[in-house]
Amino acid sequence: MKNIKKIFSVVIVFALLVSMLSVSAFAAKEKGTDYPYVFVHGMGGWGPDNKFYELSPYWGGGLGVGSGTDLIKILNENGIEAYAPSVGPLNSAWDRACELYAQLTGTVVDYGEAHSKAHGHDRYGFNYEGKATMGEPWNLKDKINLVGHSFGGETVRLFTSLLYYGSEEEIAATGEDTSELFKGGHDCVHSCITLSSPHNGSQVANQLVDPQITMLLMSAAVNIIGCVLGNNFLVFSFQLGHFGLTPKQDEFRAKPSLQGIKGYAVTNDNCGYDMTLRGAAELNAKIKLAPNTYYYSYSTAATKEGLFGLQWPIKTLNPIFYISSAMLGITAGSTVDGVKIEGDWAVNDGIVPLASALYPLCDAETARDYEDALAAGETIEPGRWYYLDTMYGTDHFDFCGTKDYPTTFEDFYFGMIETANSR
Repeated sequence: MKNIKKIFSVVIVFALLVSMLSVSAFAAKEKGTDYPYVFVHGMGGWGPDNKFYELSPYWGGGLGVGSGTDLIKILNENGIEAYAPSVGPLNSAWDRACELYAQLTGTVVDYGEAHSKAHGHDRYGFNYEGKATMGEPWNLKDKINLVGHSFGGETVRLFTSLLYYGSEEEIAATGEDTSELFKGGHDCVHSCITLSSPHNGSQVANQLVDPQITMLLMSAAVNIIGCVLGNNFLVFSFQLGHFGLTPKQDEFRAKPSLQGIKGYAVTNDNCGYDMTLRGAAELNAKIKLAPNTYYYSYSTAATKEGLFGLQWPIKTLNPIFYISSAMLGITAGSTVDGVKIEGDWAVNDGIVPLASALYPLCDAETARDYEDALAAGETIEPGRWYYLDTMYGTDHFDFCGTKDYPTTFEDFYFGMIETANSR
């Protein structure tokens, strides 16, 4: 009889354990989300609507022509709804956010009346009616996850902030004629994820933008390309028709535009200025954390301290970043836009300082190390930054598929998505 009681007790305990595990597993499954993922490329990037994407996808190809590794396709094949729209590769964070909104909602790009007047360009851009990125126009109610690489991080941060808080300047300028993007009140971004993003700028941008002749030459070159070749050049569709530098949607070629060249270069409505330390600070002042959105940042570093106590590139750094990495390293000890360049401001991934990639300085008081938070048993909360462990020995472009992670390139993104879906 005693043996029977023992056996019965063991069976009961086992049944209870199985029941508890089943409930936990169900709860974990229920907590996860199946919201779509929208991937936004960085400066100089391209999307699936560009012919070059078939040869080298920005998300996966890593500039390796014929690589055949298309992350967006892989995710969709594994049941994760993912998209990769194309925004202006050289446009400001504001203009890119407006282009992203139009593509997701299947509407005409509206850069805002107040913004357009302040920067001397057209209010309206390309028309995406009937060409919404996700097939059906986004209703601003169904939630999405946003992932931004490099300057794409600033794009998705500003986009999320505008959706939730709107823009008082634009509402004052146009009233009822204001784009929904600027009206605010849209709590529709589940998570905002950034990958090696220059949240606080990069000294390289200061070194290239401050001699304004650089920006003038670049905008002149884009205008010449727009006049001769039209809207597409190699991997890029510059999407600078609102400045008159490249063709508008109904034009075959652009026209020479001295006003557009000057406007793009000197009104600070471009990606270069947004990535200077002062430009990033100005941008951060406009961006607020949405209270119900989860924020995660991933950072990389590919330098080590060497001669003269400066940060120098390590062997795994992509050669295309040698010069920019050295430019960052030699700023150590100086002051740029009021920021003393020391510590993590000199450590970099080839183009973005580690101090810039972790989190925006304006949100430093609430930013938290993700692993430390988990170890302490804390609840991961929306409305604050969580920064993942820095990936040392990995450079800025490795997120685009130039390197396998501890397992594979795809596994990094599956892990990232698992983190976002876990709450």
